[in-house]
Amino acid sequence: MSELSNLRIHSGAAAKDMVAVVQRIYPKFDKTMLSKCEHEDDYGATLPRAAMNALYGAFAPDPETRKAIKGRKADLHRKTNRLYARLDDDTYTMLQKAMREDGYASVQDWVTAMVSAYIRARGGVSI
Repeated sequence: MSELSNLRIHSGAAAKDMVAVVQRIYPKFDKTMLSKCEHEDDYGATLPRAAMNALYGAFAPDPETRKAIKGRKADLHRKTNRLYARLDDDTYTMLQKAMREDGYASVQDWVTAMVSAYIRARGGVSI
């Protein structure tokens, strides 16, 4: 269940009241959008943090209530540690081309192979 749905259910707020609060920030927001945001896994739609903060201010002003509603999403990935890098456009384009030529299906596959090779080269156990 989404954070938005939890807020609406926990506070007992009517959908039209929640829409009215969000419309102060986003005038074209409507009940259909609210429904899509409540079912974010199906539609990929989420409310910006400013709108959620406005809703919390209107329907769950107590910080403890907010904390209970938000909860924490579990990380469902098997590999939970992340690596990040930023590349300029030319380097990124060349890397994408080289990875495709070498048969890597994704950047994650390539990074995993590079990390494994690095660890093996240093005398560690491969992944």
